[in-house]
Amino acid sequence: MSGKRLTKTRVLVVHRTGFVRSGVLSLIAKSIQFMACGETDEAPLARELFLRHKPDLVLIGLRLTGADGIQLIKEFRSLNPAVPILALSEQADAFSAQRAFRAGARGYLSTEDASELLRALDEISTGRPYVGASVLPLILSNFAGGAKSVGSSDINTLSNRELEIFSFIGRGLSVSELASELNVSVKTIETHQMRMKEKLALHSAAELRQKAREWVARSALNRIREEPEAEQAGNGARFRSGL
Repeated sequence: MSGKRLTKTRVLVVHRTGFVRSGVLSLIAKSIQFMACGETDEAPLARELFLRHKPDLVLIGLRLTGADGIQLIKEFRSLNPAVPILALSEQADAFSAQRAFRAGARGYLSTEDASELLRALDEISTGRPYVGASVLPLILSNFAGGAKSVGSSDINTLSNRELEIFSFIGRGLSVSELASELNVSVKTIETHQMRMKEKLALHSAAELRQKAREWVARSALNRIREEPEAEQAGNGARFRSGL
C-alpha cells in the first residue's frame, strides 16, 4: 500500500432543524468521500464558518433561525461562487426549488429524499446539477404546463422575496400574518405588495390576492408553509436512517 490518504470533501451543514442536521451529519460521517467541517442553524454563524473553514460544499436549509436560506445562498455565492450549494427543504415543491436555483444553488433535495443525499453531494461537487426524486416530477410538470400558467412572464419579473410573499398571499395569509411569518414589519409587507402590483399591472390588493391564488393553484404550490414540528421530527428520523 502506498499509505496515501484520501482527502475528503469538506461540507458545511446549515439547517434550522436539529433532527435534520443530526441526520445529515450522521450520513456524512459514514461516507468515505465527505466530512463535515461545521454545522449551525444560525445565518450569522454560518457566514463565520464559511469564511473560517472554506468548505468545498455547503448544504443549506431554506428556513434558518432568524434568516432566509435563499438570501444566505446568494451571500455564499457572492463570497465564493466556486463552492457548490445543495438546498435542503422540508417542502417537496417546485416553487422552493425555483427560488433556490435562482439564488445560485446547484442542487435541491427535500427531506423525503434522504437516501439521495450523498449522491446529490457527489453530483454537485463535479459540476452537475441535481434535483431530488420527490421534486423532479413537479418541476417537469411546471415546465410542461409553462405556456398555460397564469401570467408566467409577469411572475418572472418578481424578485425572490416578492415571489415568496406572493406565494404566501396565494395561500391566504394576511398582511399581519405575513409580517409575523417573515419577521418583518407590516409596512415592509405593504411596500412589497405595492411593488408587486406595479410589476403585475394590478390595481388593488384584491386583484393581487386573486392572481396569487390562481398561480398557486395552477402550479400545485400547496406546501409552502413549514411542516408541523412533529413532521419535522419524522423527516429527521428518515435522515438518521438514510431512508
